[in-house]
Amino acid sequence: MASHSPFLPFTLAIWVLGSLTDVVAQSCWRDTKCTGPQTAAFSGEWESNLFSPSTRTVTPKAVFDLDTGENSNIKSASFASTKSGVYYDFGLEVGGVATIQFTVSSTDGDGALGIAFTEAKDWIGPVSDSSSGVFSRKDGALYANFSSTGDQTYVMPDEHIRGGFRYMTIFLTGATSSVTINDVSLELSFQPTWSNLRAYQGYFHSNDDVLNKIWYSGAYTIQTNALHPSTGRAWPAPASQWANNGNIGIGDTINTDGAKRDRTVWPGDMGVAVPSSFYSTGDLESVKNALATLFNIQAESGLLPFSGPPLLARNSDTYHMWIMIGTYNYVLYSGDLDFIGGIWDKYIAAMSFVSRQLDSSLGLLNITGYIDDWGRYNVDDTQASVQMLYYRTLITGSSLATWVGDTTGVNSTWLDTAAKLRSSINSQLWDGTAGAFYDSIKSRDTKTGLYPQDGNSLALLFGVVNATADEGQTISSTLTKNWTPIGAESPELSGEVSTFISSFEIQGHLLAGQTQRALDLIRTSWGWYLNNVNGTQSTMIEGYLTDGTFGYRHDAGYGEDYSYTSHSHGWATGPVSALTEYIVGLSVTNPAGSSWQIAPQFGDLTHAEGGFTTSLGKYSTSWTVDDNGYTLNYTVPQGTTGVLLLPVSKNGAQYKLTMDGEVITADSEKIVNAAGNRQLYTVVGTSGQHRIAAS
Repeated sequence: MASHSPFLPFTLAIWVLGSLTDVVAQSCWRDTKCTGPQTAAFSGEWESNLFSPSTRTVTPKAVFDLDTGENSNIKSASFASTKSGVYYDFGLEVGGVATIQFTVSSTDGDGALGIAFTEAKDWIGPVSDSSSGVFSRKDGALYANFSSTGDQTYVMPDEHIRGGFRYMTIFLTGATSSVTINDVSLELSFQPTWSNLRAYQGYFHSNDDVLNKIWYSGAYTIQTNALHPSTGRAWPAPASQWANNGNIGIGDTINTDGAKRDRTVWPGDMGVAVPSSFYSTGDLESVKNALATLFNIQAESGLLPFSGPPLLARNSDTYHMWIMIGTYNYVLYSGDLDFIGGIWDKYIAAMSFVSRQLDSSLGLLNITGYIDDWGRYNVDDTQASVQMLYYRTLITGSSLATWVGDTTGVNSTWLDTAAKLRSSINSQLWDGTAGAFYDSIKSRDTKTGLYPQDGNSLALLFGVVNATADEGQTISSTLTKNWTPIGAESPELSGEVSTFISSFEIQGHLLAGQTQRALDLIRTSWGWYLNNVNGTQSTMIEGYLTDGTFGYRHDAGYGEDYSYTSHSHGWATGPVSALTEYIVGLSVTNPAGSSWQIAPQFGDLTHAEGGFTTSLGKYSTSWTVDDNGYTLNYTVPQGTTGVLLLPVSKNGAQYKLTMDGEVITADSEKIVNAAGNRQLYTVVGTSGQHRIAAS
């Protein structure tokens, strides 16, 4: 494409189409085979919260003057040389191939329409926000060149798909010209195998509209991160602009870390994104292809650990373990035992790689080859979060060994190793005075006072400490010391809010029975971004600074480029699984939901409900609380079994419990003391549809 200065004299006439709306019936992306669901699994009032467009081809919602910001609500607008152009607002995060139909009524020579994109309002203008990964230059713009008058159509080249943006700027450059824009449309490229982008297989609804919108913004984030593998970010980056024609994996759809960037399979991000995907869209096809891609890379290269993006060739031992945990999550949700059976030898090799780094003198992992992580400062060989990840990798690996029918004894070996590791973590890294884990042996010995958000959140989430014990309660309390008015500042990435690590923190609070803390943090952090007028107001951001700006990791790997931050990032979507699994209380405990658990947490809510779908059928739970007690309804597929953990009392008064009208005998042996000073009554659940009443 020719490059032109955006500041030469010109006159631009814009034809505004009034209230621009979605215009074309849905289809799958290009020639992609449609394998996604046709209809939503659950219909109801909650569908009004979906951000997903009802069509695959969409148009902008509004047009504004680039200089004045005024809404262009007239049929045409003339722009003299002092004017810069206009920008189109699609109203939410979108991504794909834009088509611009325009008429050149006069020109003095070679001219062009410049086209630039941004997710955040901060970078509206003739230069796109950054996505290429080359911080010495900006992404610039695309150009629709012309040299004569008449009607013309510009279609973005496929290699320049813009994966994530809300705003599109159009400006004239080159020779003095007069142009009328007749139509602007965008062919959405995400969720390529779905013909109905609103066919969610899960849902959530509550009496809190903020939480509802947050949940659906997470679901939409997951959607925008599901790409055709041929539309990933190319690396090395081109000399100018950007390229999204990199082949990043197998299949017709694949789970990636972000819509705008990196558009690549990042295993660590999947630690949050896989559960979110299951509970919301139900898209496990993209997850499976991402996992298969990573295992294929390992097999073909013979290298361990698992790479990050293969095109970037960055290794991370923590991400290596995340992909193993992600494999467990995929098999748990899908019941796809053939998948784990087919890669079991590779999985064993992957576990052996990690286990060889166990320092017997410390009883901890000592990762001397460790070079990368999620972006934190203070990376260390005995990092606490590494130990927590290894513990979870061993525990989930043991479950996989059982499910796959391994007869070599690795099941018990890994469980034994996990038990010893847990003991070493608590003896080596726990600081009873601070009520938290040190960041590492070095942090302990040098008394740096660094008590990380990641290591402590994961200790709760992965059961390295008992959430019902004093240590678990203390960690939950200590974590709140990092809170700011707009989210939790991460001590290991000071001055910044990591939505990735905060996703683990909210789940940690819930496991500790500190329901209100989790809800407060969700509203404070994710609610702040969703309502931010400069954001996408539809997706979840990669992270941000505690001063409220969007410069996440600007000085921690992002070359001081504030516009590089991704505003639609799968690793940020922790509230999706937290609200379904802990607030509604519905989760699966064996592959494909053959067994399940219902353990609601009310907090300050009066109503919540949700559901999801597995290969066995639909699962849903709904509860309502009032001054007299609560009711809970649930439906699960026939042939499944489960456990209900029900609140026993309120304000010291014990409830009378009934199931389907029959009194549940108050057996003290079935009452368990739970985290957060709660008592729960254990009830064996049966399949079908049932109603619990507590009064």
